[in-house]
Amino acid sequence: MDNKDIPNIVPSEDELKMWATSEWAEYQVWLFHHGYVSPGEWADQRQRSLEWSNPPLISVVTPVYNTDFIHLKECIYSIQAQSYANWELCMVDDASSTGEIALYIKTCSADDLRIKLTVLPENKGICYATNTAIEMATGDYVAFLDHDDRISPDALYHVAEAIRNQDKADIIYSDRDMICPRGFRYMHLFKPDWSPETLFTFNYTCHLTVYRRSLLNGLEGVHADCEGSQDHDLILRAAEQNPMVVHIPRILYHWRQHAESVSMNRNTKTYIYEAVIKALESALERRGLEGEVFEISDLWRGNFNVRMNNPPEEESKLISMEHLRRKEDQYTKVLSEKIESCTDSDYIIVLGAELDPENEAAFQELLGWFQIPEVGFVTGRVLDEQNRFLHAGIVHRQNGIPLSIYEGFGEENQGYMGATSILRNVSAPHPFCFAVRRRLWNDLGGLNEEYTGPHSVFDLALRALDAGSRIVYNPFARFKCSGRWVRLEELPKDDALLFSQNWSDWLDKGDPYYNRNLTQNVIDMGLDLNLPKNKWG
Repeated sequence: MDNKDIPNIVPSEDELKMWATSEWAEYQVWLFHHGYVSPGEWADQRQRSLEWSNPPLISVVTPVYNTDFIHLKECIYSIQAQSYANWELCMVDDASSTGEIALYIKTCSADDLRIKLTVLPENKGICYATNTAIEMATGDYVAFLDHDDRISPDALYHVAEAIRNQDKADIIYSDRDMICPRGFRYMHLFKPDWSPETLFTFNYTCHLTVYRRSLLNGLEGVHADCEGSQDHDLILRAAEQNPMVVHIPRILYHWRQHAESVSMNRNTKTYIYEAVIKALESALERRGLEGEVFEISDLWRGNFNVRMNNPPEEESKLISMEHLRRKEDQYTKVLSEKIESCTDSDYIIVLGAELDPENEAAFQELLGWFQIPEVGFVTGRVLDEQNRFLHAGIVHRQNGIPLSIYEGFGEENQGYMGATSILRNVSAPHPFCFAVRRRLWNDLGGLNEEYTGPHSVFDLALRALDAGSRIVYNPFARFKCSGRWVRLEELPKDDALLFSQNWSDWLDKGDPYYNRNLTQNVIDMGLDLNLPKNKWG
């Protein structure tokens, strides 16, 4: 479309400020700095993108059914108010009970030729309507937008920029937050980078997700047999194509809460949770994996776990690591000697001498995930005798001293986005609680003896990530510590310095499984408020 054909819709400064307003005090501070697109920034993005050669056309697909009229207007306006202009909006009215919806969309389409509408003669369901909208799309990439949600004014600009920077991208996803019934933003979800095993817990990518249209067509769109969880099923099937995935660590999508929405009442539309189980069981079957899917009972609804069957017991070996009377500088030497002696073992389990499994299932939970060839390490949850976390996941920091999230918190603390309680991808196992694939150990040449202490395991893990392997934190592999626990801050300082130097480029980019908008100074995964001057003043 020629620039002269683009309607001159520019959001006002008051609108931009209103769209960056929260009732959560801490989040409002963050929004002032990072969630507000000023009129000047909007104009700069518009001008810059109009000057791009061959800007990608992004097709936004939106099935519509009996939408609240005010919410629908806001949804459409959020597309029209984009700083990036090369988009099309493909809307399918799934036989809404009132003609007002289709009439309004037709009116919008008459004023803006980028808006397309198909009206179905009878209600066919969200999957049929979504696939119809995908068939209407002509862009190279397809973005999904629900009929009562909205996207940020700069959302498609950042998506297009990501495509230009990585033209082989197959899937692009962003962070998101929610809109409360009063119209304010809250419930931010700052996501990790691409985490295939985390998808077995919940569809963390969800909103905003953008697919290369050729990939979407090859997958034959969304499948009606998983209706209610069709987007989760889609990303699971897409993950099996070894896609190039890009994560944009920005809040670009605003998911609306209202009385009938699943985001507000998790007990509405219970068929959705049954559909998730079906999607996960189908993924296991397609991938030739053996496991049992169940919903996590002590988390909010919509979180699941897969209990994988473990490899044969004779193929694994347990190594007990004594704490060497506070001489952690002997760790590398001792562990290397012990593992080298396990010549006939396919999998090695390493535990601190004072760690005990809570039950027999703990080892199964560690070893079962090695059914996935790309998983090289699995690490478990460690509690003290008062059921406080000693290990619920590790985050790498630039200074080489890892952050042990929620250490000292009670086990009942589920953590940000359930971090302590869900299976997820991480960048590091705990050096006193992990299982490793022996073949990976051999291929990487074992531990780097430049490190005398447990940083050698962190180094090995990052080399594994570079080689295409992945690491899983599994909270269902539960261990108790009955004695002294080595805190990460106590590890040899020389090793931390060496690690920060050897991996400076990687560490400068930030831990890919920990969003850059979250603090690294405290252990509760709060927002990083160490920000530049307030944009509004």
